[in-house]
Amino acid sequence: MWQTYVMQVCAWHGFGCKTIVPGIPGTYPTFIVEIEDGPIQLSKAIVVKFFGPLFNGADSFEVEKDLGYWLEKQFLPIPSPGICAYGRLDENWQYLVFEYIHGMSISQARDQLTKEDWSMVACQVGEYIRCLHDLTRDDQHAIPISLQPGMNRFVGFLEQQRIKCAINHRSWNDLPEHLLTQVDDFTLPVDQLINISAPLYLIHADLTSDHLLGKVSQGVWHTQAIIDWGDAMIGNVLYELVSIHVDLFGSEKKLLRLCLDTYDLPEFYRKDFPHKALSMVLLHQFPMPEQIYAPYREAGSLWELADRMFAV
Repeated sequence: MWQTYVMQVCAWHGFGCKTIVPGIPGTYPTFIVEIEDGPIQLSKAIVVKFFGPLFNGADSFEVEKDLGYWLEKQFLPIPSPGICAYGRLDENWQYLVFEYIHGMSISQARDQLTKEDWSMVACQVGEYIRCLHDLTRDDQHAIPISLQPGMNRFVGFLEQQRIKCAINHRSWNDLPEHLLTQVDDFTLPVDQLINISAPLYLIHADLTSDHLLGKVSQGVWHTQAIIDWGDAMIGNVLYELVSIHVDLFGSEKKLLRLCLDTYDLPEFYRKDFPHKALSMVLLHQFPMPEQIYAPYREAGSLWELADRMFAV
């Protein structure tokens, strides 16, 4: 079914379609297309990504489209793929066509990376998110229009997450019962998780191992791109760190420390960091993978869990 739609999109935009391969499974259907020719010869392949009615697809489409064009104008340590075309398939589905990055996700190459590679990646990510955050921290008008309403939503979003925090984790069944009963008492109030005196800024909010692309050449990892901006929002570094630490870094605290030192984490967040960081993990809008809490199921309290996960 999808092959027909991909070929239709390619025909609309003048790309000669040779082969179609599904991308890494995710929220929305994504396909890598080898092309014979086309109006934009950035590579011999493109990526076609469809956005449907589920999971706020229309909003994600607008955010990823706006950020795709915005990122092309920025000078960041790690680039993101350019947008070649976009449009609407029908009343329910929209699509974006991206430049293809000839590499792989770091999740696919994880076993090939050395300790030195991972240390380099941790520093690169710390530098990257610092540069990204700084772009909009002092100039709120620089934020793409589709994200500007979010400037006043992050506090309210976290407050709603805190209200339903215990309910969420009970339904996700991700914590043992003795830790689940501590969620409400442990999770910090929102005004202790956000520095109200400082402006919020643009965050990727889903910088997982699937979204950092690169290649291994002569035994060394080379980072090439960051992809998938559909969950980007206006927020703070604590929320940004959730996916970075628990997914990209695999909860390895040495990597988190390198990342934070490169980022130069402000004093507001350094104070009581483990408590603040785990609070933000618990408030995240998505459940964490099962393996995140598995090594800590014997922790006697969430305070102990916080230290074991985040005391750097």
